[in-house]
Amino acid sequence: MSEDPAFDGIEAPPDYREVAADPRAAARATLTVLVSRVVVAALGWVGSIIVARSLSADEWGRFSFVFALLGVMAIVTDLGVGRVVLARLIDGDPDEIARTASSFIALRTVLGVVGYALAVGYVVVLGYPGQVVAATALAGLVVVFATPGHALSVLYQSRHRLLLVAVAESLGQVVQLAVTVLAAVFAPTLLIFVLPAVLNEVFRLTAKGIGLRNRSLGLRPSRHLDVRRWGPMLREAIPLAIGLALTIAMMKIDVLMLSLLDTFDAVGQYSVGYKFSDIIDTFSLAAAAPVSTLLVAAWPTKLDVFRQRSRSAAMTFAVAGAICVVAFWPSADPIIRLLYGERFAVAAPAARLLVVGAAVMSLIVLGIFLVTSAGKQRYYPAIALLGLALNVGLNLVLIPRLSYDGAAISTVVTWVVTVVLLWAVIERIMPVKGLLPVAPIAALVVTTAAIAAAGQRVVAVWPWSWPVVSVVAVLALLPFVYVVRMVGRADETSHPDAVSP
Repeated sequence: MSEDPAFDGIEAPPDYREVAADPRAAARATLTVLVSRVVVAALGWVGSIIVARSLSADEWGRFSFVFALLGVMAIVTDLGVGRVVLARLIDGDPDEIARTASSFIALRTVLGVVGYALAVGYVVVLGYPGQVVAATALAGLVVVFATPGHALSVLYQSRHRLLLVAVAESLGQVVQLAVTVLAAVFAPTLLIFVLPAVLNEVFRLTAKGIGLRNRSLGLRPSRHLDVRRWGPMLREAIPLAIGLALTIAMMKIDVLMLSLLDTFDAVGQYSVGYKFSDIIDTFSLAAAAPVSTLLVAAWPTKLDVFRQRSRSAAMTFAVAGAICVVAFWPSADPIIRLLYGERFAVAAPAARLLVVGAAVMSLIVLGIFLVTSAGKQRYYPAIALLGLALNVGLNLVLIPRLSYDGAAISTVVTWVVTVVLLWAVIERIMPVKGLLPVAPIAALVVTTAAIAAAGQRVVAVWPWSWPVVSVVAVLALLPFVYVVRMVGRADETSHPDAVSP
Protein backbone atom coordinates (compact mmCIF):
# COMPACT_ATOMS: atom_id res chain seq x y z
CA MET A 1 0.00 0.00 0.00
CA SER A 2 1.17 3.51 -0.79
CA GLU A 3 0.78 6.45 1.51
CA ASP A 4 -1.94 7.77 -0.80
CA PRO A 5 -4.54 5.07 -1.61
CA ALA A 6 -5.52 6.98 -4.74
CA PHE A 7 -2.25 5.88 -6.34
CA ASP A 8 -2.53 2.19 -5.45
CA GLY A 9 -2.28 -0.04 -8.53
CA ILE A 10 -0.68 2.68 -10.65
CA GLU A 11 2.81 1.79 -11.80
CA ALA A 12 5.36 4.49 -11.06
CA PRO A 13 7.20 5.84 -14.11
CA PRO A 14 10.74 4.51 -14.59
CA ASP A 15 13.70 6.50 -13.33
CA TYR A 16 14.91 7.75 -16.69
CA ARG A 17 18.07 9.19 -15.15
CA GLU A 18 19.06 5.69 -14.11
CA VAL A 19 18.22 4.50 -17.62
CA ALA A 20 20.45 7.22 -19.06
CA ALA A 21 23.26 6.29 -16.67
CA ASP A 22 23.30 2.61 -17.65
CA PRO A 23 26.70 2.01 -19.33
CA ARG A 24 25.59 -1.33 -20.76
CA ALA A 25 22.61 0.28 -22.46
CA ALA A 26 24.91 3.00 -23.76
CA ALA A 27 27.33 0.37 -25.10
CA ARG A 28 24.50 -1.44 -26.87
CA ALA A 29 23.23 1.83 -28.29
CA THR A 30 26.71 2.77 -29.47
CA LEU A 31 27.20 -0.58 -31.16
CA THR A 32 23.80 -0.36 -32.81
CA VAL A 33 24.45 3.12 -34.14
CA LEU A 34 27.97 2.29 -35.30
CA VAL A 35 26.71 -0.73 -37.26
CA SER A 36 24.08 1.50 -38.81
CA ARG A 37 26.69 4.12 -39.63
CA VAL A 38 28.82 1.48 -41.35
CA VAL A 39 25.84 0.51 -43.51
CA VAL A 40 24.90 4.12 -44.22
CA ALA A 41 28.49 5.14 -44.95
CA ALA A 42 29.07 2.18 -47.27
CA LEU A 43 25.84 2.73 -49.20
CA GLY A 44 26.41 6.48 -49.29
CA TRP A 45 29.93 5.92 -50.56
CA VAL A 46 28.66 3.70 -53.36
CA GLY A 47 26.12 6.36 -54.24
CA SER A 48 28.76 9.09 -54.36
CA ILE A 49 30.90 6.95 -56.67
CA ILE A 50 27.95 6.46 -59.02
CA VAL A 51 27.20 10.19 -59.06
CA ALA A 52 30.86 11.20 -59.50
CA ARG A 53 31.31 8.80 -62.42
CA SER A 54 28.01 9.84 -64.04
CA LEU A 55 28.47 13.61 -63.98
CA SER A 56 31.08 15.79 -65.58
CA ALA A 57 33.84 17.22 -63.39
CA ASP A 58 32.08 20.59 -63.25
CA GLU A 59 28.66 19.11 -62.43
CA TRP A 60 30.14 16.87 -59.74
CA GLY A 61 31.71 19.97 -58.22
CA ARG A 62 28.32 21.70 -58.25
CA PHE A 63 26.66 18.68 -56.68
CA SER A 64 29.31 18.60 -53.93
CA PHE A 65 29.00 22.33 -53.34
CA VAL A 66 25.23 22.16 -52.88
CA PHE A 67 25.41 19.50 -50.18
CA ALA A 68 28.34 21.24 -48.49
CA LEU A 69 26.23 24.40 -48.34
CA LEU A 70 23.32 22.46 -46.84
CA GLY A 71 25.74 21.12 -44.23
CA VAL A 72 26.57 24.70 -43.27
CA MET A 73 22.88 25.26 -42.56
CA ALA A 74 23.31 23.19 -39.41
CA ILE A 75 24.49 26.52 -38.00
CA VAL A 76 20.83 27.50 -37.68
CA THR A 77 19.08 24.11 -37.71
CA ASP A 78 20.97 22.63 -34.75
CA LEU A 79 21.84 25.49 -32.39
CA GLY A 80 22.89 22.91 -29.80
CA VAL A 81 19.33 22.77 -28.47
CA GLY A 82 19.31 18.96 -28.60
CA ARG A 83 22.19 18.68 -26.15
CA VAL A 84 20.50 21.12 -23.78
CA VAL A 85 17.12 19.36 -24.02
CA LEU A 86 18.70 15.97 -23.33
CA ALA A 87 18.84 16.61 -19.58
CA ARG A 88 15.13 17.51 -19.53
CA LEU A 89 14.15 14.33 -21.33
CA ILE A 90 15.36 12.27 -18.35
CA ASP A 91 13.20 14.30 -15.96
CA GLY A 92 11.02 12.37 -13.51
CA ASP A 93 7.79 14.10 -14.56
CA PRO A 94 6.10 12.39 -17.58
CA ASP A 95 4.14 15.54 -18.41
CA GLU A 96 7.35 17.60 -18.46
CA ILE A 97 8.96 15.05 -20.78
CA ALA A 98 5.96 15.09 -23.15
CA ARG A 99 5.79 18.87 -23.33
CA THR A 100 9.56 19.16 -23.77
CA ALA A 101 9.45 16.63 -26.62
CA SER A 102 6.64 18.36 -28.52
CA SER A 103 8.17 21.81 -28.10
CA PHE A 104 11.60 20.56 -29.17
CA ILE A 105 10.28 18.87 -32.31
CA ALA A 106 8.29 21.96 -33.27
CA LEU A 107 11.29 24.24 -32.72
CA ARG A 108 13.54 22.06 -34.85
CA THR A 109 10.90 22.02 -37.61
CA VAL A 110 10.83 25.81 -37.70
CA LEU A 111 14.63 25.95 -37.71
CA GLY A 112 14.67 23.55 -40.68
CA VAL A 113 12.47 25.87 -42.71
CA VAL A 114 14.70 28.83 -41.77
CA GLY A 115 17.79 26.87 -42.83
CA TYR A 116 16.22 26.05 -46.18
CA ALA A 117 15.41 29.72 -46.82
CA LEU A 118 18.94 30.79 -45.94
CA ALA A 119 20.53 28.19 -48.24
CA VAL A 120 18.45 29.24 -51.22
CA GLY A 121 18.97 32.91 -50.38
CA TYR A 122 22.75 32.44 -50.27
CA VAL A 123 23.08 31.10 -53.80
CA VAL A 124 20.60 33.64 -55.17
CA VAL A 125 22.21 36.69 -53.54
CA LEU A 126 25.76 35.69 -54.50
CA GLY A 127 24.73 35.08 -58.10
CA TYR A 128 25.57 31.39 -58.46
CA PRO A 129 24.60 29.75 -61.80
CA GLY A 130 20.92 28.93 -62.33
CA GLN A 131 21.60 25.20 -62.22
CA VAL A 132 23.16 25.57 -58.76
CA VAL A 133 20.21 27.65 -57.54
CA ALA A 134 17.71 25.06 -58.81
CA ALA A 135 19.68 22.19 -57.28
CA THR A 136 19.87 24.02 -53.94
CA ALA A 137 16.12 24.70 -53.96
CA LEU A 138 15.39 21.01 -54.55
CA ALA A 139 18.11 19.46 -52.39
CA GLY A 140 17.37 21.98 -49.63
CA LEU A 141 14.28 19.97 -48.77
CA VAL A 142 16.75 17.61 -47.09
CA VAL A 143 17.20 20.28 -44.40
CA VAL A 144 13.45 20.70 -43.96
CA PHE A 145 12.90 16.99 -43.26
CA ALA A 146 16.21 16.10 -41.60
CA THR A 147 16.03 18.79 -38.92
CA PRO A 148 12.92 17.46 -37.12
CA GLY A 149 14.22 13.96 -37.86
CA HIS A 150 17.35 14.70 -35.84
CA ALA A 151 15.12 15.96 -33.01
CA LEU A 152 13.44 12.56 -32.91
CA SER A 153 16.86 10.88 -32.76
CA VAL A 154 17.69 12.92 -29.64
CA LEU A 155 14.51 11.64 -28.00
CA TYR A 156 15.52 8.03 -28.65
CA GLN A 157 19.07 8.80 -27.51
CA SER A 158 17.81 9.89 -24.09
CA ARG A 159 16.67 6.29 -23.49
CA HIS A 160 19.58 4.56 -25.27
CA ARG A 161 16.87 3.09 -27.53
CA LEU A 162 18.53 3.63 -30.88
CA LEU A 163 17.71 0.39 -32.70
CA LEU A 164 14.75 1.89 -34.55
CA VAL A 165 16.83 4.95 -35.44
CA ALA A 166 19.58 2.70 -36.79
CA VAL A 167 17.16 0.61 -38.86
CA ALA A 168 15.34 3.66 -40.20
CA GLU A 169 18.56 5.38 -41.26
CA SER A 170 19.94 2.21 -42.86
CA LEU A 171 16.76 1.51 -44.82
CA GLY A 172 16.56 5.16 -45.80
CA GLN A 173 20.05 4.91 -47.26
CA VAL A 174 19.00 1.78 -49.18
CA VAL A 175 16.15 3.79 -50.70
CA GLN A 176 18.56 6.60 -51.59
CA LEU A 177 21.01 4.23 -53.28
CA ALA A 178 18.26 2.45 -55.23
CA VAL A 179 16.90 5.74 -56.58
CA THR A 180 20.45 6.93 -57.34
CA VAL A 181 21.04 3.83 -59.47
CA LEU A 182 17.78 4.45 -61.34
CA ALA A 183 18.80 8.07 -61.91
CA ALA A 184 22.21 7.00 -63.25
CA VAL A 185 20.55 4.61 -65.71
CA PHE A 186 17.64 6.71 -66.91
CA ALA A 187 18.37 10.39 -66.14
CA PRO A 188 21.97 11.11 -65.05
CA THR A 189 21.57 14.85 -64.46
CA LEU A 190 22.42 17.08 -61.52
CA LEU A 191 18.83 17.91 -60.59
CA ILE A 192 17.71 14.29 -60.65
CA PHE A 193 20.68 13.14 -58.57
CA VAL A 194 19.70 15.39 -55.64
CA LEU A 195 16.24 13.78 -55.32
CA PRO A 196 17.36 10.50 -53.65
CA ALA A 197 18.69 12.35 -50.60
CA VAL A 198 15.31 14.05 -50.13
CA LEU A 199 13.46 10.74 -50.32
CA ASN A 200 15.88 9.28 -47.78
CA GLU A 201 15.08 11.98 -45.20
CA VAL A 202 11.33 11.65 -45.76
CA PHE A 203 11.58 7.91 -45.06
CA ARG A 204 13.69 8.40 -41.93
CA LEU A 205 11.39 11.06 -40.48
CA THR A 206 8.29 8.94 -41.05
CA ALA A 207 9.79 5.79 -39.50
CA LYS A 208 11.08 7.59 -36.40
CA GLY A 209 7.75 9.37 -35.91
CA ILE A 210 5.81 6.11 -36.02
CA GLY A 211 8.19 4.55 -33.49
CA LEU A 212 7.42 7.21 -30.87
CA ARG A 213 3.95 5.69 -30.46
CA ASN A 214 5.58 2.96 -28.34
CA ARG A 215 4.50 3.86 -24.79
CA SER A 216 7.40 1.99 -23.19
CA LEU A 217 9.73 4.75 -24.37
CA GLY A 218 7.91 7.37 -22.32
CA LEU A 219 8.58 9.85 -25.12
CA ARG A 220 5.21 10.37 -26.76
CA PRO A 221 5.01 14.14 -27.43
CA SER A 222 2.25 16.18 -25.87
CA ARG A 223 -0.57 17.47 -28.05
CA HIS A 224 0.00 20.88 -26.53
CA LEU A 225 2.55 22.99 -28.36
CA ASP A 226 4.13 25.17 -25.69
CA VAL A 227 5.97 27.79 -27.75
CA ARG A 228 6.95 29.58 -24.55
CA ARG A 229 9.48 26.81 -23.92
CA TRP A 230 11.45 27.82 -26.99
CA GLY A 231 12.84 30.89 -25.28
CA PRO A 232 14.43 29.06 -22.33
CA MET A 233 15.69 26.31 -24.65
CA LEU A 234 17.36 28.80 -26.95
CA ARG A 235 18.74 31.00 -24.16
CA GLU A 236 20.30 28.02 -22.41
CA ALA A 237 21.74 26.81 -25.69
CA ILE A 238 23.11 30.19 -26.85
CA PRO A 239 26.76 29.61 -25.84
CA LEU A 240 26.76 26.14 -27.35
CA ALA A 241 24.83 27.35 -30.39
CA ILE A 242 27.45 29.99 -31.10
CA GLY A 243 30.25 27.48 -30.62
CA LEU A 244 28.60 24.87 -32.84
CA ALA A 245 27.84 27.46 -35.51
CA LEU A 246 31.47 28.51 -35.58
CA THR A 247 32.57 24.84 -35.61
CA ILE A 248 30.31 24.02 -38.55
CA ALA A 249 31.61 27.11 -40.33
CA MET A 250 35.16 25.87 -39.69
CA MET A 251 34.25 22.49 -41.17
CA LYS A 252 32.55 23.77 -44.32
CA ILE A 253 34.04 27.19 -45.02
CA ASP A 254 36.86 25.67 -47.06
CA VAL A 255 34.45 24.29 -49.68
CA LEU A 256 32.54 27.57 -49.92
CA MET A 257 35.76 29.57 -50.23
CA LEU A 258 37.10 27.12 -52.80
CA SER A 259 33.97 27.66 -54.92
CA LEU A 260 34.58 31.42 -54.84
CA LEU A 261 38.38 31.48 -55.14
CA ASP A 262 38.75 28.56 -57.57
CA THR A 263 36.54 26.46 -59.86
CA PHE A 264 33.76 23.90 -59.36
CA ASP A 265 36.18 21.33 -60.77
CA ALA A 266 38.49 22.06 -57.81
CA VAL A 267 35.50 21.71 -55.47
CA GLY A 268 34.78 18.30 -56.98
CA GLN A 269 38.38 17.11 -56.56
CA TYR A 270 38.45 18.32 -52.97
CA SER A 271 35.10 16.72 -52.17
CA VAL A 272 36.45 13.27 -53.02
CA GLY A 273 38.80 13.65 -50.06
CA TYR A 274 35.87 14.64 -47.88
CA LYS A 275 34.05 11.41 -48.77
CA PHE A 276 36.75 9.57 -46.84
CA SER A 277 37.03 11.97 -43.91
CA ASP A 278 33.25 12.20 -43.56
CA ILE A 279 33.19 8.53 -42.57
CA ILE A 280 35.32 9.26 -39.51
CA ASP A 281 33.18 12.29 -38.66
CA THR A 282 30.04 10.18 -38.93
CA PHE A 283 31.41 7.48 -36.64
CA SER A 284 32.70 9.93 -34.03
CA LEU A 285 29.35 11.72 -33.87
CA ALA A 286 27.53 8.41 -33.61
CA ALA A 287 29.75 7.20 -30.77
CA ALA A 288 29.75 10.54 -28.96
CA ALA A 289 25.96 10.66 -28.65
CA PRO A 290 25.60 7.72 -26.19
CA VAL A 291 28.76 8.86 -24.41
CA SER A 292 27.20 12.29 -23.85
CA THR A 293 24.14 10.66 -22.27
CA LEU A 294 26.43 8.83 -19.82
CA LEU A 295 28.31 12.05 -19.05
CA VAL A 296 25.07 13.96 -18.40
CA ALA A 297 23.92 11.22 -16.02
CA ALA A 298 27.26 11.24 -14.13
CA TRP A 299 27.53 15.01 -13.73
CA PRO A 300 27.95 16.39 -11.08
CA THR A 301 27.30 13.70 -8.48
CA LYS A 302 29.71 11.05 -9.80
CA LEU A 303 32.84 12.92 -10.83
CA ASP A 304 35.06 9.83 -10.68
CA VAL A 305 32.71 8.08 -13.14
CA PHE A 306 32.66 11.24 -15.27
CA ARG A 307 36.46 11.18 -15.44
CA GLN A 308 36.60 7.49 -16.25
CA ARG A 309 34.13 7.77 -19.11
CA SER A 310 35.85 10.84 -20.54
CA ARG A 311 39.29 9.21 -20.58
CA SER A 312 38.04 5.90 -21.99
CA ALA A 313 36.09 7.65 -24.74
CA ALA A 314 39.04 9.91 -25.62
CA MET A 315 41.43 6.98 -25.94
CA THR A 316 38.93 4.98 -27.97
CA PHE A 317 38.33 7.89 -30.35
CA ALA A 318 42.08 8.48 -30.72
CA VAL A 319 42.81 4.84 -31.55
CA ALA A 320 39.91 4.64 -34.03
CA GLY A 321 41.16 7.77 -35.79
CA ALA A 322 44.73 6.47 -35.87
CA ILE A 323 43.59 3.19 -37.43
CA CYS A 324 41.81 5.09 -40.19
CA VAL A 325 44.89 7.24 -40.85
CA VAL A 326 47.40 4.37 -41.11
CA ALA A 327 45.02 2.35 -43.28
CA PHE A 328 44.32 5.19 -45.72
CA TRP A 329 47.54 7.22 -45.86
CA PRO A 330 49.73 4.68 -47.76
CA SER A 331 46.93 3.61 -50.09
CA ALA A 332 45.17 6.89 -50.88
CA ASP A 333 46.24 7.03 -54.55
CA PRO A 334 45.23 3.49 -55.58
CA ILE A 335 42.01 3.60 -53.55
CA ILE A 336 40.85 6.83 -55.19
CA ARG A 337 41.78 5.52 -58.65
CA LEU A 338 39.89 2.31 -57.99
CA LEU A 339 36.73 3.93 -56.65
CA TYR A 340 36.45 7.28 -58.42
CA GLY A 341 38.62 6.97 -61.48
CA GLU A 342 41.94 8.30 -62.74
CA ARG A 343 40.78 11.93 -63.03
CA PHE A 344 40.42 12.20 -59.24
CA ALA A 345 43.81 10.67 -58.35
CA VAL A 346 45.44 14.11 -58.14
CA ALA A 347 43.30 14.78 -55.06
CA ALA A 348 45.03 12.03 -53.04
CA PRO A 349 47.35 14.38 -51.05
CA ALA A 350 44.37 16.51 -50.00
CA ALA A 351 42.39 13.39 -49.12
CA ARG A 352 45.20 12.17 -46.85
CA LEU A 353 45.24 15.47 -44.98
CA LEU A 354 41.45 15.55 -44.64
CA VAL A 355 41.47 12.08 -43.07
CA VAL A 356 44.08 13.25 -40.55
CA GLY A 357 41.91 16.30 -39.87
CA ALA A 358 38.87 14.10 -39.27
CA ALA A 359 40.82 11.99 -36.77
CA VAL A 360 41.73 15.15 -34.86
CA MET A 361 38.16 16.38 -35.15
CA SER A 362 36.85 13.36 -33.25
CA LEU A 363 38.56 14.62 -30.08
CA ILE A 364 37.05 18.07 -30.66
CA VAL A 365 33.59 16.48 -30.91
CA LEU A 366 34.17 14.64 -27.64
CA GLY A 367 35.38 17.84 -25.98
CA ILE A 368 32.26 19.73 -27.09
CA PHE A 369 29.97 17.00 -25.75
CA LEU A 370 31.96 16.94 -22.50
CA VAL A 371 31.71 20.66 -21.72
CA THR A 372 28.02 20.60 -22.66
CA SER A 373 27.34 17.67 -20.32
CA ALA A 374 28.92 19.66 -17.50
CA GLY A 375 27.10 22.89 -18.37
CA LYS A 376 30.38 24.64 -19.28
CA GLN A 377 29.51 25.37 -22.92
CA ARG A 378 29.97 29.11 -22.49
CA TYR A 379 33.73 28.64 -22.73
CA TYR A 380 33.72 27.06 -26.17
CA PRO A 381 32.62 29.90 -28.54
CA ALA A 382 35.85 31.87 -28.08
CA ILE A 383 37.90 28.80 -29.06
CA ALA A 384 35.71 28.16 -32.10
CA LEU A 385 35.89 31.81 -33.17
CA LEU A 386 39.67 31.72 -33.08
CA GLY A 387 39.64 28.49 -35.10
CA LEU A 388 37.31 29.95 -37.72
CA ALA A 389 39.42 33.10 -38.07
CA LEU A 390 42.54 30.98 -38.47
CA ASN A 391 40.88 28.77 -41.09
CA VAL A 392 39.61 31.72 -43.14
CA GLY A 393 42.97 33.46 -43.00
CA LEU A 394 44.87 30.35 -44.07
CA ASN A 395 42.40 29.65 -46.89
CA LEU A 396 42.71 33.19 -48.24
CA VAL A 397 46.48 32.72 -48.45
CA LEU A 398 46.74 29.07 -49.50
CA ILE A 399 43.80 28.44 -51.87
CA PRO A 400 44.99 30.93 -54.55
CA ARG A 401 48.44 29.32 -54.39
CA LEU A 402 47.72 25.62 -53.81
CA SER A 403 44.01 25.23 -54.68
CA TYR A 404 42.38 22.32 -52.83
CA ASP A 405 45.71 21.19 -51.35
CA GLY A 406 45.90 24.59 -49.66
CA ALA A 407 42.36 24.15 -48.33
CA ALA A 408 43.32 20.76 -46.87
CA ILE A 409 46.42 22.19 -45.17
CA SER A 410 44.30 24.97 -43.68
CA THR A 411 41.82 22.43 -42.33
CA VAL A 412 44.43 20.26 -40.59
CA VAL A 413 46.26 23.22 -39.03
CA THR A 414 42.96 24.64 -37.81
CA TRP A 415 41.83 21.39 -36.19
CA VAL A 416 45.16 20.79 -34.48
CA VAL A 417 45.18 24.28 -32.97
CA THR A 418 41.53 23.96 -31.94
CA VAL A 419 41.89 20.58 -30.24
CA VAL A 420 44.90 21.78 -28.23
CA LEU A 421 43.12 24.95 -27.10
CA LEU A 422 39.86 23.14 -26.28
CA TRP A 423 41.39 20.48 -24.06
CA ALA A 424 43.69 23.01 -22.41
CA VAL A 425 40.62 25.04 -21.46
CA ILE A 426 38.81 21.89 -20.29
CA GLU A 427 41.75 21.05 -18.02
CA ARG A 428 41.60 24.56 -16.57
CA ILE A 429 37.85 25.01 -16.02
CA MET A 430 36.71 21.55 -14.95
CA PRO A 431 36.77 20.46 -11.30
CA VAL A 432 37.94 17.05 -12.55
CA LYS A 433 41.53 16.82 -13.76
CA GLY A 434 43.09 14.43 -16.22
CA LEU A 435 40.00 14.05 -18.42
CA LEU A 436 42.29 13.46 -21.41
CA PRO A 437 44.94 10.68 -21.28
CA VAL A 438 47.67 12.88 -22.77
CA ALA A 439 50.66 10.54 -22.58
CA PRO A 440 49.03 7.52 -24.30
CA ILE A 441 47.58 9.76 -27.02
CA ALA A 442 50.95 11.44 -27.62
CA ALA A 443 52.59 8.02 -28.00
CA LEU A 444 49.81 7.02 -30.37
CA VAL A 445 50.36 10.12 -32.54
CA VAL A 446 54.10 9.42 -32.90
CA THR A 447 53.48 5.76 -33.70
CA THR A 448 50.77 6.59 -36.23
CA ALA A 449 53.01 9.07 -38.06
CA ALA A 450 55.87 6.55 -38.27
CA ILE A 451 53.65 3.71 -39.54
CA ALA A 452 51.91 5.92 -42.11
CA ALA A 453 55.20 7.27 -43.47
CA ALA A 454 56.73 3.80 -43.70
CA GLY A 455 53.65 2.44 -45.44
CA GLN A 456 53.69 5.21 -48.00
CA ARG A 457 57.32 4.45 -48.85
CA VAL A 458 56.58 0.77 -49.35
CA VAL A 459 53.62 1.48 -51.66
CA ALA A 460 55.73 3.97 -53.64
CA VAL A 461 58.24 1.18 -54.39
CA TRP A 462 55.72 -1.67 -54.84
CA PRO A 463 52.36 -0.08 -55.85
CA TRP A 464 50.64 -3.47 -56.07
CA SER A 465 51.21 -4.06 -52.35
CA TRP A 466 48.81 -1.37 -51.07
CA PRO A 467 46.08 -3.69 -49.69
CA VAL A 468 48.65 -5.70 -47.72
CA VAL A 469 50.40 -2.57 -46.49
CA SER A 470 47.14 -1.09 -45.18
CA VAL A 471 46.29 -4.30 -43.32
CA VAL A 472 49.76 -4.59 -41.80
CA ALA A 473 49.64 -0.92 -40.77
CA VAL A 474 46.38 -1.49 -38.90
CA LEU A 475 47.76 -4.60 -37.21
CA ALA A 476 50.77 -2.60 -36.06
CA LEU A 477 48.42 -0.42 -34.01
CA LEU A 478 46.69 -3.29 -32.27
CA PRO A 479 48.84 -2.91 -29.11
CA PHE A 480 47.12 0.43 -28.56
CA VAL A 481 43.79 -1.37 -28.33
CA TYR A 482 45.30 -2.99 -25.23
CA VAL A 483 46.27 0.50 -24.03
CA VAL A 484 42.61 1.54 -24.31
CA ARG A 485 41.63 -1.34 -22.04
CA MET A 486 44.36 -0.48 -19.58
CA VAL A 487 43.26 3.16 -19.41
CA GLY A 488 39.71 2.00 -18.74
CA ARG A 489 40.77 -0.43 -16.02
CA ALA A 490 43.04 2.10 -14.34
CA ASP A 491 40.14 4.54 -14.16
CA GLU A 492 37.59 2.09 -12.83
CA THR A 493 38.65 2.99 -9.33
CA SER A 494 37.94 6.39 -7.86
CA HIS A 495 40.55 9.16 -8.17
CA PRO A 496 39.87 11.63 -5.37
CA ASP A 497 43.07 13.50 -6.13
CA ALA A 498 41.78 14.22 -9.62
CA VAL A 499 38.95 16.36 -8.28
CA SER A 500 39.82 19.95 -7.56
CA PRO A 501 38.68 21.42 -4.26
